[in-house]
Amino acid sequence: MKSTIIIAALLLAGCASGPIIDPKASKTPENFYLDQMECERISQNVSYGNEMLKGAAIQGILSGIMGAAIGSGPNAAGVGAASGAVVGAGKGAWDTNNRRAKIVTKCLQGRGYSVLE
Repeated sequence: MKSTIIIAALLLAGCASGPIIDPKASKTPENFYLDQMECERISQNVSYGNEMLKGAAIQGILSGIMGAAIGSGPNAAGVGAASGAVVGAGKGAWDTNNRRAKIVTKCLQGRGYSVLE
């Protein structure tokens, strides 16, 4: 389970890209990188671990129940639970990444930047 969390976090980290601003519409574009670093530090208050564990538990339980109900064989529930846990952990990491990006965008907008994306 721990290795699944680490792999999912590394995959998401590789997809990360910073916000794009319009320098002419922003108040202090020369301070952008410093402000961006500070906003990203603030967004780190949203934890990947908690959301991934919650997603893994919920999806694992639901998939285990479905595996037992529709699967055949002695391991159907276990396989369903394991695959559900992986999917749930990935969804939790994805949701956390999106929340962090929104926090960075709002933070930068609050500091006077025109964030395009």
